[in-house]
Amino acid sequence: MVGPWLSGEKINLRPLRDGDAIRRVGWLNDPQTVKLFTGSEPVWVYKRVDAERWRQTLEAGRLAIVWAVETKRHQHIGDVDLHNMDRRAGLARLTILIGDKAFWNCGYGTDAIKTLLRYAFSDLALESVGLRVYGFNKRAIRCYEKCGFTRVGVAPEPGEICMTVSKERFFVENPDASAVHT
Repeated sequence: MVGPWLSGEKINLRPLRDGDAIRRVGWLNDPQTVKLFTGSEPVWVYKRVDAERWRQTLEAGRLAIVWAVETKRHQHIGDVDLHNMDRRAGLARLTILIGDKAFWNCGYGTDAIKTLLRYAFSDLALESVGLRVYGFNKRAIRCYEKCGFTRVGVAPEPGEICMTVSKERFFVENPDASAVHT
């Protein structure tokens, strides 16, 4: 599904556009980005058709919502999604990619996640959001912890860590998150 326009302090989350695919191709052909995102070295060239297939799959599915992450100056810097949503159980999983390296370590990923979680817990009435992260990706782990995620164990894949955040914990640790930013 396509997510609604959401506004954070530093970012906007918006529906993907046709021109976004080419940036995703560039990001997912960068060895450092691929290593942090997939846990391994690139093994094949990511093409525009792959980016379009990813987008179409998420937008057509009822168990996922996808957004582009853009700066307040409307520069597309990444993508974020909720997937494996089980609305009845109140659960979903999150994936984020801040692909534009110029925006790493600047708080854009944290703001994107907090904006998404505010929507997930308030508008979608989810109770918990989980994710997987590679243990060597210390920057991502710090970002997730700032958003309220805690480690819940080691994932089935070697080197992965499972993390989760509950609705209650998110709003206790982020009391300002209930406010809508414009």
